[in-house]
Amino acid sequence: MLRRLAGSLLFRLIVLVVVVVVTTQVVTVYIAAGERHKLMDKQLYAQVVDTLAFLEGSMDNMSPAQRTAFLASYNRPGLPRLLPQESAPRQQFDKELPRVADSLVSRLSKGLGDTVHGYMVHREDRNELWVNVHVLDTPYWLVIPFGRYSDRPIYSLIQAALLATVLAILLASVVAWRITRPISKVVMASRELAGGKLPSPLAEDGPRELIALARGFNHMASALDNAARERRLMLAGLSHDLRTPLTRLKLMLELQDSSPDTPDMLADIDELSRIVRQFIDFARAEESARLEPVALAELADSVVARFGRSGLDVHLDRLAEPELYVDALALERLLSNLLENARRYGKPPIRVEVASQDNMAMLSVIDHGAGIPAALRESALAPFERLAEHRGTDGGSGLGLAIVSRVVKQHHGQLRFVDEADGGFRVCILLPLTTAAATA
Repeated sequence: MLRRLAGSLLFRLIVLVVVVVVTTQVVTVYIAAGERHKLMDKQLYAQVVDTLAFLEGSMDNMSPAQRTAFLASYNRPGLPRLLPQESAPRQQFDKELPRVADSLVSRLSKGLGDTVHGYMVHREDRNELWVNVHVLDTPYWLVIPFGRYSDRPIYSLIQAALLATVLAILLASVVAWRITRPISKVVMASRELAGGKLPSPLAEDGPRELIALARGFNHMASALDNAARERRLMLAGLSHDLRTPLTRLKLMLELQDSSPDTPDMLADIDELSRIVRQFIDFARAEESARLEPVALAELADSVVARFGRSGLDVHLDRLAEPELYVDALALERLLSNLLENARRYGKPPIRVEVASQDNMAMLSVIDHGAGIPAALRESALAPFERLAEHRGTDGGSGLGLAIVSRVVKQHHGQLRFVDEADGGFRVCILLPLTTAAATA
């Protein structure tokens, strides 16, 4: 299931959207964080320079005592302060500076033309950046409150980016699903068409390309259905028309005086009649199944008895008594074709087996001939396909296994070829026992 999902167009579109959206948001957050730091650096540097200019201007003509009194009234908690140089020994400095503080110290060193050092002081309620500066040629400590300057990630921006990413992915997933849904419908309709069932016409709406795809598929399905209908009519009509002159020829031969060639001519006419009958069966196999309750063992017993009366050495093993909801005539044609193939190409003893396993009814025909080579088993199911060693020499039409395969597909079953351990060859038909319930 996961492998199928990973290989779907919808999954790949969603992955593409996720990659594009996440990449865009990551780049946006990175650029925004960089711009934020640049703006903080610029504002903080301007604030420090303005503060120093104000202090120098205010204390320019003051005596040392006046400067001390001025600073005592100027310095307030939570605002920039200018402290005497001797205040440093009482502080615990941290030389590890945040990015914003380190950038400010570097800019101050360049702007003031003097080596400036900065240290962080961590207090219980706030953080402070202590920078050594000279004001009117006197060394001071400029203390900058650093509580509101955070170097941590921009959580609000990241949360907004995550929310935008989730919403964009959800919206894009819905759009991708709506885009791929018509394609999925085309895939399902093509499977129905491949299974021999004409699907309902697809809705021709949506983007221009999908409209063209749906319109083309509907036209193709209609054309194939018309071609199949014409082929069925042609095969059925031609086969029906051939049966009348063949019957007339056989009657004329039987009424004429016997000759050495009469038995061979009658056998050829019977062979032609059988081929015509197979054409009719092949045409009917394309028709919709007429389902009814059927006891598989009873149906097999009837067909085996008919072949037994015609001289075929065949035996029925009733290992189970499965009840199915199937097309009885189609199933009779299936078993008749398998027995006819066993008569022509197999060797006795021939055995028909009815069993059940894993919620499936199993109908098998076993003979002891050479069977079908593994390399040719798939092609042997195609219409008018005959094995090379029998081509043109057995009087067959190449429709026997094609009819069998079509009937099996109509009933959602499985067709298997099995080489038996004792040298025999088994053609096994598996039909679901739940066909009745599912159809009902």
